[in-house]
Amino acid sequence: MLQLLSISNYTIIPSLSIRFGEGFSVITGETGAGKSILLGALSLVLGQRADTSVLGDKTKKSVVEAVFRIKNYGWEDFFTENDIDYDEECLLRREITPQGKSRAFINDTPVPLNVLRQLAERLVDIHSQHANLLLRDKHFQLRLIDQFAHLQKETETYRTHYGEYLRLQQQYHKLQTDKPLQDTDYLSFLLQELEQARLQQGEQQALEEEMESLQHAEEIKQELYTSHQQLSGGDQNLVLNMQNIQRQLQHAAKHKASLQVLAERMQSICIDTEDLSREIQREEEKTACSPERADTVRERLDLLYGLQQKHKVRDEAGLIEKQQELQGLLQGAADAEAEAESLRKAIAAKEKELSSLAGALHQKREAALPEMQQAVVGQLQRMNMPHVRTLVRLETVPFGENGCDEAEFLFSANAGTPPQPLSKIASGGEISRIMLALKALISQKNILPTILFDEIDNGVSGEVSSKMGDVMRNIARYSQVIAITHQAQIAAKAPQHYLVYKETADGHTRSDIRRLNEAESLSEIAQMLGDGKVTPSSLQMAETLRKA
Repeated sequence: MLQLLSISNYTIIPSLSIRFGEGFSVITGETGAGKSILLGALSLVLGQRADTSVLGDKTKKSVVEAVFRIKNYGWEDFFTENDIDYDEECLLRREITPQGKSRAFINDTPVPLNVLRQLAERLVDIHSQHANLLLRDKHFQLRLIDQFAHLQKETETYRTHYGEYLRLQQQYHKLQTDKPLQDTDYLSFLLQELEQARLQQGEQQALEEEMESLQHAEEIKQELYTSHQQLSGGDQNLVLNMQNIQRQLQHAAKHKASLQVLAERMQSICIDTEDLSREIQREEEKTACSPERADTVRERLDLLYGLQQKHKVRDEAGLIEKQQELQGLLQGAADAEAEAESLRKAIAAKEKELSSLAGALHQKREAALPEMQQAVVGQLQRMNMPHVRTLVRLETVPFGENGCDEAEFLFSANAGTPPQPLSKIASGGEISRIMLALKALISQKNILPTILFDEIDNGVSGEVSSKMGDVMRNIARYSQVIAITHQAQIAAKAPQHYLVYKETADGHTRSDIRRLNEAESLSEIAQMLGDGKVTPSSLQMAETLRKA
């Protein structure tokens, strides 16, 4: 239950601190006194987004704190999972700085906003007029059935599996739209073409050099032959002359030792020249005119040039790189296809699992409907709807995030009129009573620490609002109930009465709240009954309502 709410620097609330008790409490006040501001501050500490517009003094931060007693709810695991110290009195805090930064705390531990919201959903159920509008929504109607049937764990399990199913579907769709998967046949053809070419690094340069030789073979052979002849051919060839020079230098060295160095150098030159001559001769003998080989080399070069033009590369190194790229793409495509097949199997298995879970949910929902319909009728009859008839039906649809069911609430307030969808016939006052009846039933089965009704009584008469007050008082047997109301009949039902009011001091208007004692409460109720005035008759009527 909510024990304490403290607010500082929130719009026109500079500072306030208010304690709430167990059971049924009401909050009243004139229109514009600040009830919605108080609710906004509470919503802020429960995780609602906010900005610097909530700051009364733009130079200071806004702080809202709420203390809840959470003993015996079994939520210790939540605190352990989020690394937060557990305490039977749980403190929530929100801070909004002048720079627009927001910070959230649970028991003085900083937490992400989503973690604060997760805990807040367990602590408080705020029911506003907006929720009344939701009652016409089929998804909301189905959620109410699940709450009544106490199927929160089952629906959470189903949604977890459904989320996994959607992720599998997304992964599969991504694979299906991946381009390599669509072009595998063409990529395989390109790779096969390159593999059949048996590419080798440096081959093109060698072939181009060989082609140059083949095209000038006769000229090369003639030049080599002439060169060899000049070195070693005939009686006056270069090698023979150099040998004669070497012998002369060797002979002279016998008479002058310093010439021995020249003789040895000449001998070395002779040896190199003879070796050069033999090498030239071998090259001349190897050089031959071969039109067949020229054709072979030309064909090979044409193949390489054609592949290079096709793949927009400059040499065989680029082709080899392209081949490796294609191999990688095809391997990736093969892996993707294997993954796609695995995903198809996983999706099929998950669909089977979801079908089973959705079927089990459907059976439990169907089983709860008779009791729910009877209980809703009983609650509504206690709120001046003696001829009410309700019908809750489920329609089977393809499974989605809520299973394979779509709910529809049908309603009739008049005898002889068949139930029709709420969205078509229920008035605002009837919707308010239906929602309160559902909340009353659900609160007994899914006990929340605190339920806050924000002007749920709009559009109903005084007599009906009195009956609604009885229902709220009954809900307070299971949960703490706080009702913001303009109806004196509801205010009179609550043992704890809080008044929101405005006051002006030093040229500034501020909003505040205080708990009324018995006499002050009777006076406030009398004022509500007397159009803002307390008269003996309105005071007597207030006392009568209090005793009712």
